[in-house]
Amino acid sequence: MNAHDAVAAGSLNDIGALDHSITAEYRIFGPPGTGKTTNLTRQIRRAVERFGADSVLVTSFSRAAAAELAGRDLPINPDRIGTLHSHCYHALGGPEIAECNVEEWNKDNPHLQITPKKKHGRLEGEESGEDEGGEQGKEGDECLEQLNRWRGMMIPPEGWPSVVREFSARWREYKDAHGLLDFCDLIDVALRDVYMAPNRPSVIFADEAQDLNRMQLTLVRKWGERANYFIVAADDDQTIYSFTGATPEAVLDPDIPADHKIILKQSYRVPRAIHGPAMRLIKQVTRRQEKDYLPRPEDGECIRLSTGTYRSPEYFILKSALQHLERGQTVMFLAACGYMLQPLVAVLRKNAIPFHNPYRKSNGFWNPLRIGRGSTPSRILALLVAHPGFGDGRRDWTMGDLGLWAEWLTSEGVLKRGSKKKLQSLPPNGDVTIATLDELFEPSALEALLSTFDGDYRSLLEWWRRRVNASVFKRVQFPLDVAGAHGPAALIDVPRVVVGTIHSVKGGEADVVYLFPDLSGEADRQYQRTGPPRDAVIRQFYVGMTRARQTLYICPMETGMAVRI
Repeated sequence: MNAHDAVAAGSLNDIGALDHSITAEYRIFGPPGTGKTTNLTRQIRRAVERFGADSVLVTSFSRAAAAELAGRDLPINPDRIGTLHSHCYHALGGPEIAECNVEEWNKDNPHLQITPKKKHGRLEGEESGEDEGGEQGKEGDECLEQLNRWRGMMIPPEGWPSVVREFSARWREYKDAHGLLDFCDLIDVALRDVYMAPNRPSVIFADEAQDLNRMQLTLVRKWGERANYFIVAADDDQTIYSFTGATPEAVLDPDIPADHKIILKQSYRVPRAIHGPAMRLIKQVTRRQEKDYLPRPEDGECIRLSTGTYRSPEYFILKSALQHLERGQTVMFLAACGYMLQPLVAVLRKNAIPFHNPYRKSNGFWNPLRIGRGSTPSRILALLVAHPGFGDGRRDWTMGDLGLWAEWLTSEGVLKRGSKKKLQSLPPNGDVTIATLDELFEPSALEALLSTFDGDYRSLLEWWRRRVNASVFKRVQFPLDVAGAHGPAALIDVPRVVVGTIHSVKGGEADVVYLFPDLSGEADRQYQRTGPPRDAVIRQFYVGMTRARQTLYICPMETGMAVRI
């Protein structure tokens, strides 16, 4: 079937109304920026109108994808929207999760320790260490990830490496002895024992299905065939979670009638100058669904830089990225591995340029300005809020404010004896008076503090910087520099710079993207092979390229281990 036939074969308006004697599955292929989520939302609303709000189940690989759909104000109960693991967990009655109960395992297997996981984090689709750069916390983590990968691909144990089989036997014995199920078991047991999807839905939607492995998609299809119909929304070209066992074949097989396939062809993000090289790259893979995929009707830019590898990014940040930021554009820096971003982060910190990764909020290295109770930016804002230079929202300190910024002060020469204990006992909503400060601070420190209110707010920042504990001194430098350079609001405003691995920003976009083409040693070995290993690397960089809405910078290679774009 050629690309034109694929587009002509299926229609969004026909979903649910065609012959289901062969299959009740429909596939919506959504290349980058084609509005897949918008179209899926419309289909969900159609299903609700036809079958009722309690007859629809929506699932996805990740919390981010589920949350995006939930944020579309869909007319269904929130508990009908969630990750596949979450649906299985509830369908199985909320079993104890092995990865959250590894104390005894770690004690008995010191050479195969596993990092304890937060149950709700993993149920909501937190990815493995791969998107942080491929580094594992403990040796057992890597063994468990490999076991889950082989299981997820539904390859029988006799086809596994011997080391994986040995780990599997020991891990299974531990789970059985303690009555635990691991995260992969949630899918496996549901596939075996749960005949229908929770609450017997009439229609099932599986979003970002290219991120699901074969076992997960087999479960979706088992449940889907017992519904009136089900929709698998995916883009096989964006299958980049190969380390979890996800493959394009899991989405593309088995084949279904042509009129059950719908391809969204118009990109609203990727302009012509970026679309061309991205398509030349993705067409190098050995298997894919052919698609009539059109660029956004703007030229855009694809620029190959001659200076500035991932190890020496300062030149193009100061000469190029800052210009885009001054124009009000958003900028994204992408690399294949987390360690490749460390020099970049150092330059951003040195130049007090705010940055974040909204797709991996739990990663503190990528989110040094995140606001939260007790975070450094929160303490600085609590300090500055009473200063006349704070701007909108300026108010007098409360005891809660004082407790936050004074907690990190060194005591010697600054706080009177017992002051920190007094601060802990004061009501947080109480007002701070001069008498309060006089009771807590040494006279010279208080005099210097009050004098800062006659000058610029930066003098208050410097007063605090010079008096914080040595244990937190490094932690406060960057937020203080940002506030000093850009004003207090910069600690609250959403940064216009995003830093992350390609895996971490999948689904995101920016006006301008800087893409480092470099590979780790293992990824380069994959790239030098043919077939699926090389294809996985190509798809990863295709995703990276298609995050750009206006300008794509392809940075120079640091070494010969890089993708040719």
